[in-house]
This record gives sequence, C-alpha cells and structure tokens, in this order.
Amino acid sequence: MPAMSIQLPNLIPPFRYAIVEDKLLRGGYPKERNMRFLKRLRLKTILSLIPNKLTAEMHDFCAENAINMIHIKVDKYKEDNIPLSYNKTLMALQIIIDPANHPLYLHCLDGANVTGLVVACLRKLQMWSISSAMCDFSRFMHGTVISQEEFEFVENFKNFEVTIPSTIPSWLWGGHVSFRKHACLRLKFLNPEMMTEEEREQKERKEKMEREKEDFYIRRKNDLLDNLLDHGANTAAIRHRDMDTSKITTCTTSMDDLEFVPSSRIELAADRHENKDGRQLESPSGDRYLVDVDVDVDGVMMDGLDQVEYYNRLGHDQINPQDVYFGEDGEDGVLLVDETTGEAASISRMLEALALEGL
Repeated sequence: MPAMSIQLPNLIPPFRYAIVEDKLLRGGYPKERNMRFLKRLRLKTILSLIPNKLTAEMHDFCAENAINMIHIKVDKYKEDNIPLSYNKTLMALQIIIDPANHPLYLHCLDGANVTGLVVACLRKLQMWSISSAMCDFSRFMHGTVISQEEFEFVENFKNFEVTIPSTIPSWLWGGHVSFRKHACLRLKFLNPEMMTEEEREQKERKEKMEREKEDFYIRRKNDLLDNLLDHGANTAAIRHRDMDTSKITTCTTSMDDLEFVPSSRIELAADRHENKDGRQLESPSGDRYLVDVDVDVDGVMMDGLDQVEYYNRLGHDQINPQDVYFGEDGEDGVLLVDETTGEAASISRMLEALALEGL
C-alpha cells in the first residue's frame, strides 16, 4: 500500500519581509496567510506603524502565541508628505533596541518607506554613515529615487536624546559602549555602568574634584578646631585648681583683641545666684549677645547654637564677679577664656571662620 503524503500549507512570509539584524525583522502588514510563517519565528513583539490597529484575526493570533502587540499610529505614506515624526521614531527605536522585546517584527502598511525610515534612523544610532543608511533604505522603497524629504528626514535625525536600556543587543555597538562620543545623538543610559568614554572621563573628573574638596574641608576644619582646642588641656588644670568645682565665675575684660582658648564646659550651680536686691540675675538684652557654637569634638561637627553674653559689655560695676551666667531656660553658658588672665574674650572671629567653612 503506497504511503500517503500530507500536503501542508505553504509558509508565506509577509510582503517585503527581510532580516534587519539578529532577532529583528521587518516587512509589510501581516495577513492571515502569513500566520503560519510568523508562528515559526517565535516572535515576542509585533511593532505596528500603521493608521489603525491590526485585524481581529491578528489579535487572536498574538494572544494564542503570547506575542505583545504595540501600535504606534502613523498615517498612510504620501509622496509629498512624510507622516512619521521624530518623536514616534524615537519611541519605535527605544522599543527596537530593547532585547526584552526580541524577536521583534517591525512593519508598516507595505513594509517600504515608513519602516525604511525607522530602520535608516536605527542605522544612524548604530553609527552608520548617512550614505550607507540611505543605501540600505533604497533596497525596500517604492521607486528608484530617494526623495529630498526622505533624505532630509534621515539627515536631520540628530541631537535627539535616545534612552538606552540596561542591556543592549550584540548588533548595537557590539553589545557594549566603546566609543568616546556618539556622532550625532545624545544618549541617556539606564545602566549607570554603561557610558561613553567622554562621560566616563567627566564622571571621574567630577569624583576626583569632590574628593579633593572633601579632603580640603576636612583639613581646614581640623585646623580650625585645633586653634580652638590645642590649649584647652594646659589651661584646664590651672583653672580647676583655683576654682570651685561646683561653679565657675566669669571675668570681665576689655574689647581689645586677645589670644584666647576655650574654657572647658563644667557643671554650673544648680540654683541661680541672686544680686544684692534679691532679684535673679537676668541675661542682657537681645541685641547684646554673640552666637556661640556647641562643638562635638568626636564628630567634628557643630551640634547647635547657644547664646553667650559678654559680661564685660555691662561694665565691671554692673556684674558681680561671683555671679554665674545662665543661658536661656536655665541652660549652661559657654565662655572662652584668655590663656594668661582667665578673662572672657571675643569669639566672633573664630565662629565666623567655622561658619564659613560649613561646619
């Protein structure tokens, strides 16, 4: 008994079907007779540049084969008018160069001019010359002569920003960025490790400047703190030997510039001292104070601001040497003491220096 042969349907590719790159295909509007051929391609995405969406049959075909359909509306092509815009071209390119969408089939109504212009712009992204891109375009065009509008559309595709996905296909720059600067486009990389040589050099210069700036401020900050704290240990023993450990008296001084060092913060008396009239000692008016800083030596950072009064501004006759200054809400005050006399000294210049250094 002779063997029976089964006639299978023909594999019919879409009109003007061609391979652009690995897993990137192009052609005309897919029809029902092309479904068996398209199924064998195991497509993941169909990108349509047409006025209306695909037919219901194609929708069912894509649903059955887990194909993602993306529609970018582009009107019918006319000889004297290119319906494709640069914004739509950029949208199409960012879908095309993403490996997550591959294998991808790109098509317009007839697979010629609209699809050809998008592919020509892709060639420019691949850093092809304009002549090579237009030569590739001419293989699928309707006529034999490239129109002026078509040439200018591809030629003027420059200085646009193209978003580059975290991973790119091997046919785009060999799968990695090895050039210094793109010839005609601005690139925005989603992968921070992926950048042009020029951008990498700019990043390295910026990081180097930031490190040098940080090191400079750290050295400057330490020098300023050393000026404040280098004599503190020497004066602490002398000061504590002559003073009561439960309280500290303040001394007045003239407004002349003095070489001064900071006094150590010690616990002040728990109760406010009273003056001769039995009233509590109040700090002077708000326009007669200087802003001081609370320095965290371990962190080398300014922790806060205290209001420090100059007792010598009130005069020797207004302040009892045994009185103790209290900050707002009963908090302790901070004074700087002259190294030789133990008197309160001006601290505005050093505080200004600290503030200017950003402490």
